[in-house]
Amino acid sequence: MPMHQRRMAVLFLIILGLAIPLGRQNVYAASGPPSLAVLPFVPATHDAKNLAQRMRFAVAKKLSRDGHYKRIDDHDVNMMIDALQMPWTPPVTTADIQTVIKSLATDQTVAGFVKGRRLTLELFIGTKLAKTVSATIPPNNTSPRLTVEHMLTDLCHVQFHHVRSWQIDPSAALKKLFEARPNLVKDPDFSQAGKSGFRAVNWDVFLMKQDYHPPVLTKQAARALAANHAAIVPQTVVSPRDKGYCLMLRTDLGIAQSNGLACESTWIPVVQGDRYRFIVQYHSNAPRIRIFINGFAYSPDQFSNANNLTSQRREIYRCQVLPVTKNTGWSQTGIDFTPESIKAMRKKFPIRWVRIDFYSYLNAGDAFFRDVQLKDITPR
Repeated sequence: MPMHQRRMAVLFLIILGLAIPLGRQNVYAASGPPSLAVLPFVPATHDAKNLAQRMRFAVAKKLSRDGHYKRIDDHDVNMMIDALQMPWTPPVTTADIQTVIKSLATDQTVAGFVKGRRLTLELFIGTKLAKTVSATIPPNNTSPRLTVEHMLTDLCHVQFHHVRSWQIDPSAALKKLFEARPNLVKDPDFSQAGKSGFRAVNWDVFLMKQDYHPPVLTKQAARALAANHAAIVPQTVVSPRDKGYCLMLRTDLGIAQSNGLACESTWIPVVQGDRYRFIVQYHSNAPRIRIFINGFAYSPDQFSNANNLTSQRREIYRCQVLPVTKNTGWSQTGIDFTPESIKAMRKKFPIRWVRIDFYSYLNAGDAFFRDVQLKDITPR
């Protein structure tokens, strides 16, 4: 490890040690969902490295989706391993894993090992190995997701709900309601940001520790945009005949196959139990695109900041559109959904807001989005 990285890692360990003493019981245990860390998956060979990274990311995302866990950020987990000066290459032993768990003080931890296309997951409760499951990851685009979900259901008893890539009720009455109802998305065509020439304040870009409003760029600046950034750009970047603005996500292969790049809308108030329709136009020159609609309840705890409403919200609902792939021009996708908490939490934690989450991953390149629509189509 280079000296400057080692110094930063040691500093991180010192700072984290002040906040969470080694071996201390995690404070989340008494105040909310258990804390969870997903450790870097260990590839048996160099050829399995990319698959190990992808599977770790898939497991981490799926265990973050419904509020059952307070997941430790993957970047923080990696920094802790660096601070402990652990190489994290085969062989990684149970004792190595337990050392990291003691330092993170997590309630639960998932470790993973990849040999060829064989994935093994280990669940630790505290520092005790509680369960192990294994499966072979198929090479196609859909079955890997299903395989991972089946493994997590067996390992952690979590359930997954699936939707089709286009799940719109063809009813003429609902279509008429959709056309008549107001769009709940702020700056859905990015025109406000374009006219301001500054930033899209109603959208947030996320990449590891980065969090910013996408800037507005000219066509020339958009072509020169650095990898792993997002921006609001003229639609002429996609086609010379297009007018207006769109959201652009640009990723390189490293980020596309690890963290991916995401951009989320601001908080959109909704009514739990109402029916909503989401539609968007997208274009990808290579990346795979996944779109989520994340639902939040008001659930402050002892870690919330009274002056920061974001810290008082808790994600407990997620609707997802299955991935879409590279296309030659603008295409449209959408879904009808009803935001609700699970039955046991419905009265105490009703869904009050949603955020639209555009996510680009797997392949390097550019993904674009325009004409974002979210409307309440509940008959009155």
